[in-house]
Amino acid sequence: MKDTFLEKPFPYLDELKYRLIHVGIIMAYSIFFMVVFHPFGFDTWLTSGWLSLAIIGVLGSVPIAISQLIVRPLIPIKTFKVKHLIIWFLFEVLALTVFMAILYEDPEFTFLQDLETTFKYTGLIALLPYSFSILIIVLIQVNKEKNAKKVLTSDDIDLISFKDERDQVKFSVKSKDILFLESTDNYVTVYFSNEEKVNKHMIRTSLKNIENAQLSAKLLRCHRSFIVNLDNVLWMKKEGRNFVLKIKNIGTVIPVSRSYIPKFKSLLQS
Repeated sequence: MKDTFLEKPFPYLDELKYRLIHVGIIMAYSIFFMVVFHPFGFDTWLTSGWLSLAIIGVLGSVPIAISQLIVRPLIPIKTFKVKHLIIWFLFEVLALTVFMAILYEDPEFTFLQDLETTFKYTGLIALLPYSFSILIIVLIQVNKEKNAKKVLTSDDIDLISFKDERDQVKFSVKSKDILFLESTDNYVTVYFSNEEKVNKHMIRTSLKNIENAQLSAKLLRCHRSFIVNLDNVLWMKKEGRNFVLKIKNIGTVIPVSRSYIPKFKSLLQS
């Protein structure tokens, strides 16, 4: 079910800079936590001083750095979700366990025994900095989005913001400058005017998502592949058996599907 918690999108580690922050926080937190608190009796498992514990914190971050910075971009996950985050964390703990077991192999135990002991400690120790890092990154991005919304919804700035399929704001433009939107495959191209020149910006989303967002009463669907800005429609006329719309500054015309013709006739003649 798409509405379950595990199926919710988790885009907060999609950008490289946030994955770098993630690795950095985990490393710093791990060093501090182990040196100061000696968690879960770690110092009894590995009798060493604070410097060795700090080194373990650094070395323990290596598998996570490889996972986040090298492996993550190679995995073709279209929409990273909460379930992917949990599975990813478990695999990182497993990789960290193997890495640490090899690095600190105890000759008195078999490798499988080392793995079992190491997994217990690495899993418990990794969970805290990992969770702390995720919390910080989510708070940073949520606060950033809230500040962006405050600016974009200000009464003196008439902007319309377009979000991608992950519900992230990707492009904003003045309402009056929007000419029309065209859908192609999994993308929507926004055509807008800028000092009498026509520009365009492509966003990975669908016209249905834009319709559901109800960005403006002036943005109307006229065809399965087009949404037009009613303020920039110059005229509608019949060409053969079809109707078309003429948009300001656009050389070509936009088709109108049969089901939308009565609505546009009513709006343009009022």
